[in-house]
Amino acid sequence: MTAYATLTTLQYQLVSPWRSSPIDQRVREGKVAVDLLRPVGFPGQMLAGQLGWASAAVPVLLVALPFALLIGAGQAPASAAAGFAYPVALIGALLVNQLLGLLLGLVSFWTLEVSGALMAYRFVAQFFSGALVPLWFMPGPVRTAAEWLPFQATAYTPAAVYLGQVEGAGIVAALGVQLAWIGALGALAAYVWSRARRRVMSQGG
Repeated sequence: MTAYATLTTLQYQLVSPWRSSPIDQRVREGKVAVDLLRPVGFPGQMLAGQLGWASAAVPVLLVALPFALLIGAGQAPASAAAGFAYPVALIGALLVNQLLGLLLGLVSFWTLEVSGALMAYRFVAQFFSGALVPLWFMPGPVRTAAEWLPFQATAYTPAAVYLGQVEGAGIVAALGVQLAWIGALGALAAYVWSRARRRVMSQGG
């Protein structure tokens, strides 16, 4: 449990729901009209910015994880397979988290402000991701709900892979679930954006 708590705390430097997308600010300030003139699509621009922001945490992880192992607050990967699969699971967690943030940001095309929704999202995401309590400690109905939501792919999955809570075919299945959520959230983001862009009004020649 100590190793799990240490690992999820470190991971949250990279895949944190406390970081929000800048979309709502750009919508309020009208800068989205300029963004639409760029050769890269608006969702791609926002995702690139979010990923760049998240990547600032990588040096912290590279330093903190070996230090945690050194002082006994963590442990090495449970197996060679876990060691190879963990970075893949962490990248999957990052992509799922960023797509969720993108979807939340796109809501601002209708509401202009997402601070209230963001507060609710942060609470739900942190709990159901397994960042506070591992899924294996949750009561049956709560765990079932968590397993059906995308949030567990952002914290629990990489930690469970690293610590050997899922092994063999279970690792492949866990990574497959992440991939499925990436596809589903990407498709949903594309659909929401197709509706949101119709709300953008630009004036001038």
